[in-house]
Amino acid sequence: MNRRGFLGGVGATIAGALSASNFILPNKTNARTYTLYESLEDGAISPRDVKINLKPVMTNIVHTGTWEGPCRWRRMSINEEKARVEEGFIRWSNGIKGGKLNLVEENVKILEPVLIKFSEDFILRQEEINKLIPDSQETDVYFINPSGASFAAFEIGKQSNRPIILVGLNCRNVDIAAYSRSNGCEAYTPRNNNEMNKLISLLHARKVFTQTNILFPTNRGFPAAASVCGVTDLQDLDERLGIVVKKIPYKELDEEMDNMMKSKLERKKAEQFADELIKNAKNSFINRKYVVRSFEFYQTVKNLMNRHGCNAFTIECFEFCSSRLPEKWTITPCLIHTLLRDLGYAASCEADLGALLAVRLLMSVSKKSSHMGNADPRKAENTFQINHSVPGIKMNGYDKPDLPYQLGYFVESGWGTKAVVNFMDNNEKIVTVARVHPSAKKILVLKGELVGAMGWGDKNTLGCSVAAVIKSSNGEKFIERRSDYGNHLPWVYGDYSEEMKNLGEMLNMEVEVID
Repeated sequence: MNRRGFLGGVGATIAGALSASNFILPNKTNARTYTLYESLEDGAISPRDVKINLKPVMTNIVHTGTWEGPCRWRRMSINEEKARVEEGFIRWSNGIKGGKLNLVEENVKILEPVLIKFSEDFILRQEEINKLIPDSQETDVYFINPSGASFAAFEIGKQSNRPIILVGLNCRNVDIAAYSRSNGCEAYTPRNNNEMNKLISLLHARKVFTQTNILFPTNRGFPAAASVCGVTDLQDLDERLGIVVKKIPYKELDEEMDNMMKSKLERKKAEQFADELIKNAKNSFINRKYVVRSFEFYQTVKNLMNRHGCNAFTIECFEFCSSRLPEKWTITPCLIHTLLRDLGYAASCEADLGALLAVRLLMSVSKKSSHMGNADPRKAENTFQINHSVPGIKMNGYDKPDLPYQLGYFVESGWGTKAVVNFMDNNEKIVTVARVHPSAKKILVLKGELVGAMGWGDKNTLGCSVAAVIKSSNGEKFIERRSDYGNHLPWVYGDYSEEMKNLGEMLNMEVEVID
């Protein structure tokens, strides 16, 4: 599965050679509420605003004559049959528009339903296919009511190169699904609307994943100096998964940050953001001026993401440190990673794309922010810790209240803003941990239990100090498997192991689940 296959390339019969936009602009009148730190004018639309565009299609037969037989056990005139087909479509269409599918609105946009008719020659004629053309570029998946015969639903999926959804395991739906799958086409048969919602959520997560464009400021490139185990074959990443890495030199980052620091208007915005963050913190152990400077860096990164059409970010800590730019600006990347992930943008430490892609997958299936860090075994059997000062504050959900947090400093001189969270001070203790293999063809997943946390309350702790302690009955095996997958481990609250397994399969990625 590649970005063009799922989102852009469609068959010539329906729409010719179409290409999908990297970002789908939100409907401003129905958009979610934005946080203080996010601008409605941003060019890089948040992945939280991406939707699956669902095209409802009813197919049905209108015969050219009147007779009875093995597929027509009731005599009906052409006009009567045509009227019944159209009345049935109107009822079905109105039910969908009225919310009968009970779909989660944040995941899906329902396009205008259409009726596709055919006759007893069982051929989809061009005038019927033309009904799909107006929004074919926008359509991600067809939701089909396959009345009349099986062949039309298959033809729509095949010619459009889009997935098709048929709700229910009745005889016709499974007939279509089996033939579609055996011919290399995507077809899904959720049992009911509840299962359809779960499917749409996974399709949404896949769409977000295959639209990931990563901003990476660097003079060195890959592999990163400190984390060599990340994904480094950028051409394969683009061709197979549609994921793009945009490398920019430190010179561009330096120039943008200098412009930011010289701007009185941007300084005022950074001060507003900093004061809001400090006000809502349980404690702050860092001087306000350093928090303001961190927000100037945050705005710099967002500006560069917008300029380069990116919706994800990483930077290599060791290379960045050696450039002396962090010392010049009195910042570390820690808070930026926290803020971006709390807004739904994937971000990872140390230019580790294996961690970043796992962050993207976990946040998409959970609708929650994440933490990530170095993973090391503990003395207690099957227990390990994950430690980096990049916790999400929205780890209970983007639309849920913030986790209680403190603000600390990273270096001895007192600068380098970092958020600190006590992971154990939360009702949820089940967690999902994941990492993407250096080949980007496999995913390692663990369902575990949070049994400890470190970092809260100690204002004198320097460096990375925010840790989660996780236990699993197969924790030792999980830690050993990291010798194939790599170091950094992202995690989220809740059990999403099944969703990660299903999503990996949708991406043609092998998923190794340990619980």
